[in-house]
Amino acid sequence: MTTKGQWASACLGAMAAALAVATPAMASEAGGGVYPNGAEGMLAGALPPKGLYYLGYLQYYEAGRFNDGDGNSGLLPDFKVKAEAVVTRVVWVTDKKFLGADYAMHVVVPVVNVDARIAGMSGNRSGVSDVTIDPIILGWHFRNGWHVITGLDINLPVGSYDRASIANFSRHYWNVEPIVAFAYYKKNLRLDVKMMYDINFKNTDAQINGFNPTGAGYRSGNEFHADYAASYAISPKVQLGFSGYYYKQTTGDHVDNAAAQLGIDAMHGFKGEAFAGGPSVRLGLGKVHLLTTWQHEFFANYRPQGDKFWIKAIIPIK
Repeated sequence: MTTKGQWASACLGAMAAALAVATPAMASEAGGGVYPNGAEGMLAGALPPKGLYYLGYLQYYEAGRFNDGDGNSGLLPDFKVKAEAVVTRVVWVTDKKFLGADYAMHVVVPVVNVDARIAGMSGNRSGVSDVTIDPIILGWHFRNGWHVITGLDINLPVGSYDRASIANFSRHYWNVEPIVAFAYYKKNLRLDVKMMYDINFKNTDAQINGFNPTGAGYRSGNEFHADYAASYAISPKVQLGFSGYYYKQTTGDHVDNAAAQLGIDAMHGFKGEAFAGGPSVRLGLGKVHLLTTWQHEFFANYRPQGDKFWIKAIIPIK
């Protein structure tokens, strides 16, 4: 009788042996996610005053390992991924109130370039990825220095997608993400936490890879993740701190193929976990805020482990 461990070994062996089933870097059904962890940090927990804002993000990510469930490298052989993203986010804070909160909405449009190499196969893809909208964002401001934001992001799977590519960036499935963010600003101390929970829907045109060689319908497990920042304002225009993220997949992946599911089950549902952090700087340039961050992934289970670099600009439009 074949054991679950043998199923997992067979799955990984097929991935290394056959180029056509190499798992995509940071964009497989397992091992990736809709939200770019670490994107928010300083100023994430407080809604700005009413107005229209442009937020521009430049992100670079590089990883040279894909870890197993114990955080050891080598689950995917000869693994390397580089990803660059230019993200446009437009936030409109209206003059309306609801339940005592300011009412806002936003839209996020990323343009991504991915270079991937796995098991001797390489790929590159560029294009517009999935769009995120949130028509109802509520923000409260309290006199004791606390701020609270709630929202419900919706991922629209409209990005460029090739189910056979190892360098995909679109998730190609619907996703909803409840959000609660907190901030505490008192004198020069700044604390921000943005917590999210991803509820993923099935990808009926799933990627063909070593975990799912037939491309059967695939539902990624749900995910909890939180961006955080702790900082100190050394002057009104300069803020120094430490920011990053924690990620934990809470439910296992499910594939509509019994043999493939045995391999996923042998790896405990392929439930990922990661923690990252690093130095952050905010510069005030008139009404514009410029933020830079380096985030090192200190550990990662069933995910790539590497480093992220962010540059973020917050620009009032009107």
